[in-house]
Amino acid sequence: MSNKVKASLLILFIFIKSIVFAQKKGDDFSNKIFNFQFIYNGQFPSGDWEKMYGVSHGLGFGVNYKSQTNWLFSAESSFMLSSNLKNTADLVNLTNSNNYTFNSNSGTPATVDLSMRGFNAFGRIGKIIPVSRFNKNHGILLQIGAGYLMHYLNFNIPQNTVAQLNEENQRGYDRLHGGLATNQFIGYYFHSESRLLNFYVGLDFAQAYTKNLREYNYDTRQYDLNSKQDNYTAFRFAWMIPIYLSSKTEEFNFRAN
Repeated sequence: MSNKVKASLLILFIFIKSIVFAQKKGDDFSNKIFNFQFIYNGQFPSGDWEKMYGVSHGLGFGVNYKSQTNWLFSAESSFMLSSNLKNTADLVNLTNSNNYTFNSNSGTPATVDLSMRGFNAFGRIGKIIPVSRFNKNHGILLQIGAGYLMHYLNFNIPQNTVAQLNEENQRGYDRLHGGLATNQFIGYYFHSESRLLNFYVGLDFAQAYTKNLREYNYDTRQYDLNSKQDNYTAFRFAWMIPIYLSSKTEEFNFRAN
């Protein structure tokens, strides 16, 4: 990770911490909260994934539940995309000496746009460590999780003018990979007392144990049966819409009885 990224994260953390201590004082209380969450990931690949793709983006949706003891349980899914490709050898058997692919109808050069598409789904469990006793609804968030990840090479061909890359044949070139994955997250989780500012931000780490689900690649005319290690480190930001399931008044009445 570059020094600029590290510096930006440090500044962001200091800013968030200043918000925390600017909150007005209250008593020692933590709510039960159910959240809808909208997620963005800026993903930096490593392992076998880095050999084919560069930086990618993830957009997702999920839900989480924060208990009164600050355990966090979540489920989510994200779509991944990237136009940053490092290897376009998939067209090696479809191009001429000038690296053109031809329109099967007219014989003229055809446009083939390549990109990465993917999907992941995770379940997570974590713990929020409060940094202030006056509001335990925010603090340092540590999470671990497990799920599934897949990715493939996407072909965008206007008007489907390349017969060699029809929907059926693309399966032999798209490098569809999928497998079980684990992840870890460290960051900052925040619920404001006004209930209007609710988010978490931090670093997300994923390790996917994938294989080629097509097994055979048309361009290399070889089987690809080896297991892959597809990892990424991501900057994650999620905006949450909360539903409060407990309040200070309810808790006071419960304890009084």
